[in-house]
Amino acid sequence: MNSQDTQYKKYQKLVAGKNINPQTLLATDYLNHFNEIHMLIDMIAEMPDCLEDVLNWRILSYQEHFRQSVFLDKELAIEAYNFSPDRYKMPFEKCVNNMNKLLTDTISQAESAIISDDIDAVHILVENYSPRMEKLIEKCSGIINSKEITSQQNVIDDYFEDDHDNSDTSAIDQNAVDDLFD
Repeated sequence: MNSQDTQYKKYQKLVAGKNINPQTLLATDYLNHFNEIHMLIDMIAEMPDCLEDVLNWRILSYQEHFRQSVFLDKELAIEAYNFSPDRYKMPFEKCVNNMNKLLTDTISQAESAIISDDIDAVHILVENYSPRMEKLIEKCSGIINSKEITSQQNVIDDYFEDDHDNSDTSAIDQNAVDDLFD
């Protein structure tokens, strides 16, 4: 087992019972960074005076968000992120990049339309933006909360680790063994 795998297993145990997914080592709290601005943009057509709040939004990386957060386990979230497997982290980062691009483009266009006093353009912009952002937030949440089942493999790996007492056959349940042959 390489160092990355060892750290992954370590952090899986550390995040157990926390608001950090033990499979992906990612926390949905990061989505609050997007949900807040999303709500503001949804309101901007009816309340153009919230443009100032919209313009104050900045892209924050996962780590930056948690450094500024009141999230109880923010240090653990920052550390665990480093060991999130690429099969989760890469699509997560791609989705985050897509959300950031959509937001920055929308904010820029909303600012121009409001300055031009073109409220119809703001309404159209929000109508086009909103379902796209909701889909991206949902996709990102799905990545964070992956339900990929690898627990049977983890049990088997743990069973065969050098420091494990191999005489304890209860470590593998019959369902895990059966799953190997399905």
